[in-house]
Amino acid sequence: MPITFEVDEDRQRVLVTATDEFRIEDMVALVTELANRHCLAFAQRFDARGAAMLVHADEMRRLVPLMARLRDEHGQARTAFVADTDLSFGMARMYATLAADVDTGFMVYRTIEDGDAWLGWQPVPSEQQRVF
Repeated sequence: MPITFEVDEDRQRVLVTATDEFRIEDMVALVTELANRHCLAFAQRFDARGAAMLVHADEMRRLVPLMARLRDEHGQARTAFVADTDLSFGMARMYATLAADVDTGFMVYRTIEDGDAWLGWQPVPSEQQRVF
């Protein structure tokens, strides 16, 4: 499965990880499952580093009305999409532009740290480095 996710109910956040190649169908399945689990309105980090987004521009345009409906039903949330390839970064930026009025919390970043900072996430103690 090219896209997996973990839901943290206590912190109301979702950690999404894409591996290998993923397509529009995988993204639609993800948001549909998150909506079915009533956690689409949780803050999300979508880690697409090292993955290949195989999505055409016309497919990205068709994602916008679905997200408009789902955001209307479930509420807005911040999503930090993290991409390290120019293609994935560019396609995600295209979606952010197309969906600016309906998925207002979608932003694209190059690093996990930048995405997490925008989400307002602080590292949990086990993730922090100790300095002596």
